[in-house]
Amino acid sequence: MSTATTTTAPWGHAEPTGRGLSFLTLLRVELRKQVDTRAGRGLLIAIGVLTALALGLTVWLTREEGADLAGLFVVTMTPQGLLLPVLGIITACNEWSQRTALITFTQEPRRIRVVLAKLLAALVLGAIAFAAAWVLALLAHLISAGLSGSPVSIDLDPGQLAGQWLTQMLALLQCVAFGLALLSVPLAIVAYFVLPTLYSAAALMVPALQDLGAWVNMTAASTPLMEGVDLTATEWGQLGTSSLLWIGVPLLIGIWRVLTREVK
Repeated sequence: MSTATTTTAPWGHAEPTGRGLSFLTLLRVELRKQVDTRAGRGLLIAIGVLTALALGLTVWLTREEGADLAGLFVVTMTPQGLLLPVLGIITACNEWSQRTALITFTQEPRRIRVVLAKLLAALVLGAIAFAAAWVLALLAHLISAGLSGSPVSIDLDPGQLAGQWLTQMLALLQCVAFGLALLSVPLAIVAYFVLPTLYSAAALMVPALQDLGAWVNMTAASTPLMEGVDLTATEWGQLGTSSLLWIGVPLLIGIWRVLTREVK
C-alpha cells in the first residue's frame, strides 16, 4: 500500500496546474493594458498634446533663425520624461489597483512571468515613444527650416541618442520597480518623484551622503548619459551601483511581494 505525497509551492501558493499563457501572449496583454485603460490612454494623449504644443511653440519662437534638430528632440523628450514613468507605475500596479489580480494569475499562475512581461512591455513602449519623439523632432525641424530658410541638418550624434535612450529605459525600469515594490499607484508616484529630491536635500545637510555622490544618486549617475555613452570606468561604476540601489533593490522587493501576496 503506497502513501500519496503532496507538495506545496514555496510561499504557500499552490503549484500551477495548467500551462498558462505563452510569454508573447502575456507581453501583448501587458502592452494592450497600457493603451486600453482610461489612465493609460489619458497619459498617452497628454504626452501627445504636450509634445505638439511644445514643438509648435518652439518652431514659432524660432521662426526667423530656425530650430536645430537636437534642441527639438529635447523638447519632444520632456513630456515623455515626466509622464511615461507614471505609465510604467500604472503598468506595474494595475492588477492590484483594479482588483484584477485573481483573473490575471488564474490565466497565468506563474507570477514571475507576469512580472517579466510587465518589465518588457514598459521597455517596448519606451522604445516606441523614443522613436516617435525622434520622428516628431525631425518633422518639426523640417517645418522650422522651411519657415526660416535655414538649412536642414540631421546632426544628432548616435552615441548621444544611445545615451538618452538608455536613460529613458533606466527611468522606466525604476518606475516599474517602485510600482511592484509598493503595489500602489499613488505611493509609487510619490516615491519616484519625491525620494530623489529628499535624498538630494539630505545630502546637502549630511556630508557623508554628499561624499557618496553619484555612487548612490541615480539622477547624478545618469546625467553623463545625456551626452553619450562614452563614459569613464568610474562613471559606469557609479551608474551600476546607483541602478542597483534604485532599481535592483525595489525590483527584488516587488518580485517577492507579487509572488507572496495573497490574491482575493
